[in-house]
Amino acid sequence: MHREYPISTLVSVKAAFAGNATGAFTPNRVGGFIGRVMYLPKDKVLIGTLNTFVGNLAQLIATVVFGVFGSGLISFQSIRMCTGEQSETASWIIGGLVGMGLIVLLHLYFYTSAWLNLFFKFKWFARYKDKFEFLSQHSKLMLAEVLFYSLLRYVVFAFQFYLTLSFFEVHMDFLTCLALVGYLYLTITLIPTFLGKLGVREGAAGLIFCAFSPSVSATTMASLLLWMVNVAIAAIIGGILTLFIKRAK
Repeated sequence: MHREYPISTLVSVKAAFAGNATGAFTPNRVGGFIGRVMYLPKDKVLIGTLNTFVGNLAQLIATVVFGVFGSGLISFQSIRMCTGEQSETASWIIGGLVGMGLIVLLHLYFYTSAWLNLFFKFKWFARYKDKFEFLSQHSKLMLAEVLFYSLLRYVVFAFQFYLTLSFFEVHMDFLTCLALVGYLYLTITLIPTFLGKLGVREGAAGLIFCAFSPSVSATTMASLLLWMVNVAIAAIIGGILTLFIKRAK
């Protein structure tokens, strides 16, 4: 946001927590931008919203990258899952299709101006050219930095999952866990859900990790604990912070 409207690190952190609160009850947490833009003046709401979606696109790319990696590793190393006899074939198909989609996402992310110029050819969209054009001014270096943090964030989540699985005696090496987590998040990422995919993720995790788990309840509890730490607690903190927001003028 700094180019369009400078905000402090503290306000950014508060906005991120507030975004967790408003996003927790929307499909795929797309409502996260609502909490974040509460900290911006009204004339910067659209800019804040669009920048939030740029960040979300970076996180989607990270999910796809690790999903393709996980699908490939599952196929090459024949990692066991309990999703049926065709799980290896399915991982190849999913990985291949999403791999092609990844190329499109990367082009959209790093070459936004080309896509905007295409959309600006339509009269309806051209009316908003002055409001959207700032997106093409983001430098590729800055976008690469955001993408790096998104990839790092994903690794942190995967390591959290690894630790919680180990706590509930679901044992495997970290590379195998990273592959299965990547496959898990890839397969559920396009399913519209509420409460941060609560329930859907736990059910899918039970199938994907069952070959390494002493019971289905172990993977369910591990996934539920992860949701409580990353979504529920953060949403509660964000909900409290929204009560004390003083909108910038």
